[in-house]
Amino acid sequence: MNSRKYDLLSDDETAQILGISKARLYNVCAAFDHRKDDEWELTEGEHFEWLSKNIGTRRFYEEGAMAIAKYLEETDTSGFFASFFDAVIERFTQRRKRTRQMLVRRRVIQEFQDLNGVIVKGDLVFIDRPRVIRILDTNGKGLNAAAKREQNNCSLKGREPMETGVHFERIEDVEYWSQRGLARVAQNMSENLGQKSRRAWTEAVNEIVEDAVNQQKKYLDSFDARVRRAMDQVKAAANRKCQVSLVKQTPANPFDLHAHHLFDKATRRDLAAFHDNLLVMHKDIHCGFHNWHGSDSCEPKHFVEYLTTVESWRFNNKKMSEHLHSLINRLEKLQGDFESRPHLTQN
Repeated sequence: MNSRKYDLLSDDETAQILGISKARLYNVCAAFDHRKDDEWELTEGEHFEWLSKNIGTRRFYEEGAMAIAKYLEETDTSGFFASFFDAVIERFTQRRKRTRQMLVRRRVIQEFQDLNGVIVKGDLVFIDRPRVIRILDTNGKGLNAAAKREQNNCSLKGREPMETGVHFERIEDVEYWSQRGLARVAQNMSENLGQKSRRAWTEAVNEIVEDAVNQQKKYLDSFDARVRRAMDQVKAAANRKCQVSLVKQTPANPFDLHAHHLFDKATRRDLAAFHDNLLVMHKDIHCGFHNWHGSDSCEPKHFVEYLTTVESWRFNNKKMSEHLHSLINRLEKLQGDFESRPHLTQN
């Protein structure tokens, strides 16, 4: 697979960057194709790739767009394209900058997929050290050096000193950084790194990370995030064990654990993030229940019925029989506590 495919521009974007119509773009391509005896040449794989060779549509690499820009400037007799090449370079510079910012935003979103290690305090979101290192695309030494430089020299650059509880925090002996602290460290790295690609990345982090984290905070405050966080927490508390079969995940016996809503999430949104309403189980048991029960709303009593009929074979010895007895007690209590209770409204 061509790893450069991610660098390809559509014909629409290429025309936009060049400031010409798409028809003019393809006219220039035709001129390149028909003139085989001079310097003007577009090479497949270097300057462009065919989108549809039969139709004649293409996607362009930056090199191809730059070659077209140079052609337009050097063959122009009207003066319209004077200094055109420099303007196109600037547009590509801005495009690369936007692309890096989008990649930083994506990196932030990826780092928030697992909510363990994320702590919200007011408007600040504190992220644990490993995530900060990944967002900065650095290592522990790089983070330490940048933080130390910033603490020692921030006053020389006219910046306020970084503060505990604002820029960074140590919680239960774990180092955390807020979006404000992360931006400051990225700024320091961009001012001191020599490698252009690394400097460009940290510049993008500095420019976009506060907004990206603030946008992600809205998700953290949302209903879906609260539910997901609760599901992650009950699975962690189960310690890799199915709470129905008591089978534990091991390297020799890997399987997915699901967190099942005993009162279903759609009908009882008020209980969706309530830990007692979540039962951790082997994915086969979870899928088996929903296949058996169908798409109707469910309650704990339905899962009790499923356990005592379809899954009854699992409880065929004293230990498992006692476990089933305890499990049914838990589910019947949940049923009794909440089946007639008015639903709370949550957004």
